[in-house]
Amino acid sequence: MIYDANNFPSGSQLKCDLCVVGSGAGGSAAAMIAAEAGLKVVVLEAGGFVTPEQSTQREEEMFKKLLWQSGTRSTVDKSVKIHQGLGVGGSTLHNINLCKRIPQTILKEWIHNRGMHHLPLKKWQALYTEVEKLLTVTEVPLKQYSRHNQILVDGCKELGWRGGPLQHNRTGCVGSGFCELGCAFDAKNNALKVLVPRILRAKGEIITHAYATKIRKEDGRATSVDVATIDPKSNEKVGSFNVEAKAICVAASATGTPALLLNSDIPDPSDTTGNTLRIHPAVFVSGDFEDKVNAWQGIPQTFECTQWLDFDGHGNSDAHRLWIITAFAHPMGTATMLPGHGAAHAERMKRYAHTAVLTAMLHDETRGTVKPDGDLALKLEYWPNEKDRKELMHGAWACAKLLFAAGAKSVTLPVQPLKTITDVAQAETFKNMELKRGMIDITAVHPMASIPMGDDASEAAVDSRGKHHHLEGLWVADGSLFPTSIGVPPQLSIYAMGLHVGRHMVTSLGAA
Repeated sequence: MIYDANNFPSGSQLKCDLCVVGSGAGGSAAAMIAAEAGLKVVVLEAGGFVTPEQSTQREEEMFKKLLWQSGTRSTVDKSVKIHQGLGVGGSTLHNINLCKRIPQTILKEWIHNRGMHHLPLKKWQALYTEVEKLLTVTEVPLKQYSRHNQILVDGCKELGWRGGPLQHNRTGCVGSGFCELGCAFDAKNNALKVLVPRILRAKGEIITHAYATKIRKEDGRATSVDVATIDPKSNEKVGSFNVEAKAICVAASATGTPALLLNSDIPDPSDTTGNTLRIHPAVFVSGDFEDKVNAWQGIPQTFECTQWLDFDGHGNSDAHRLWIITAFAHPMGTATMLPGHGAAHAERMKRYAHTAVLTAMLHDETRGTVKPDGDLALKLEYWPNEKDRKELMHGAWACAKLLFAAGAKSVTLPVQPLKTITDVAQAETFKNMELKRGMIDITAVHPMASIPMGDDASEAAVDSRGKHHHLEGLWVADGSLFPTSIGVPPQLSIYAMGLHVGRHMVTSLGAA
């Protein structure tokens, strides 16, 4: 069953075998494994239960339901925006469904540096195969490429740059283009559609508007979770309850998970919890085309440019770390991100249908931090280091080159003040810009690596099973576990971690 915490009397006490905090890719996968093994499972979700029928395709309605702080979550100094999902299914409700495996170069580096005795390469490959089958992952057919994505294809072809098709987890897609607002057509093979029904069939319980505030412990063991009941209209605490469990699995995202552990004073001699955040920061560049692009139509992202993404040179200071794909926002989002005011801003919005946007996403080395801010909030600190700043501006240059190669009349970098160029030679100015705080909107959608797993308890808080080194009965099952940035979309790997951690929890609890 799915329950709303607002229907519980304040002060209620629940008991279960396993309490999972978070219902996204990792939490749902772990909960499914445990429930189907016969454990009594309770899943806590801070957001609501949003069905495809309730996905109205209205920005002002869906951002409130599907994104933390309606999509305005940012670092303390407002220099970086970090979009994160909530609701039953987590970020899988609003993501663009891209599926890629972590490159073996990175997995081998983790094994070398972090032990990873429970996650050898063969285990990763088996988990990926399982997840791809579970989510029906396929390559996006060429016939479903939009004009927007074809622009990226054309740019790569003209420049001779490396690129290729992407894989996704959709079936029955009608190409509405509203993926980030939730799929009204139920074409996403996501946690809500695929995993949640199995949790419920196995008699698992999901509680919405339930924000975990503290993990209680006794005699070196996690014993229960304090939970705040959240009013969906005011987003304020209106009650509280407690869930007592034999084991607790935290899968509240790479921001929510470390904030909860820190707020609960969970021991960590390695001092890594919340101090190693990676986010895949990105810059955006737009191109104005003579013919209409109508970039909001069709599957948003079907093709990638990997010319400047060198995993084989990982760790080499000269290796580029940029992943380039199409990106677009619906009208309200575009209007808020586009610099300018009054008539000049209106004129740019009139070219909305003629606009194509590319984004360069960085496989980052910068380490940000996550700290709790009271029981119901957190503080994020992140600003790219010098190397990463230079890479991002290299990405802006590369996006401009691609857009001109595909036929753009002009290219705009949304800096303050706005920078528009009309000739490809002028793109060098993008590469040579010094990236300063407040100069440009940096956006991220892939927070990760904030509790990096490792088998040495002096260097990591959590081992490669997802089990906490320093508190019995406590587990983690989300992107927090990645030891570094991964340079590819993380959803496939987070689902895989959920399955992996779920099975180890079942063994630990002695279930079938």
